[in-house]
Amino acid sequence: MTPFAEIFHGDRILEIKMQSNEKNTFDFEAFVLFQQILNKHANNPNLRVLLFTSAQTQFFSNGIEPTLMYGKGEADVRRSVEKLLRTAQTYFHFPVPTIAVINGHCMAAGAVFALFSDYRYMVDKGGRIGFSEAIVGLNFPSIPTIVLQDLVGVKATRDLLFTGKQIKGPEAKEIGLVDELFSAEDLLPEAMKFAESLSKLTYNSSRGMKTALREPYRAQMESLFQMDADLFTKVILSPDGQEGFLSLIEKRRPKFST
Repeated sequence: MTPFAEIFHGDRILEIKMQSNEKNTFDFEAFVLFQQILNKHANNPNLRVLLFTSAQTQFFSNGIEPTLMYGKGEADVRRSVEKLLRTAQTYFHFPVPTIAVINGHCMAAGAVFALFSDYRYMVDKGGRIGFSEAIVGLNFPSIPTIVLQDLVGVKATRDLLFTGKQIKGPEAKEIGLVDELFSAEDLLPEAMKFAESLSKLTYNSSRGMKTALREPYRAQMESLFQMDADLFTKVILSPDGQEGFLSLIEKRRPKFST
């Protein structure tokens, strides 16, 4: 089964549905395919809205597949890190409005893709969202940090990153991390209703507003890309980084050496 399903609703709304595994984790091939799908549809003149959804009921996405980073050499880790960062950038700059439909737990890299959406609709119960890197001994790239600070403020960003806490929908809405909350039954229909309203935008409005919102970040993203890639690679390869990923594989608490 392909990790993503591409579903058109009419000719103006595209739904990309994650269906990689039970937790919708990203391995290298998933990053490659997701970026390819985004590039394939970016120049579609009819497209006005992208819905990013999950086929799973408990997870929107649990982020990176731990086996992608555990026990690998520097070249492989760097290759995976750079593909993660580039795929996230491609999604961030996708030329029409994007809506993340968060129907379950949304963690780490999965939460970055939600953060990089223009809108976030989340289930009101049964799901948490968070940037859990600190819990498994990792750092967090500077670019999503900047975007998160712009969205929820410096104080909330500080607390989310240093604690790695995973918050429920009501708290996420309170701090501005998500836009709307709905029951599991109403979440996708309400997101679709909003997508239909956005689909009435003209070509120039849809793409022009997105450019105005995203283009100011482009130069900064490029200037910080190598630093983010170097540091994230270094931390993943450290003993604590490897222990963090092993703890995820073994489903236990990490035991750090430092």
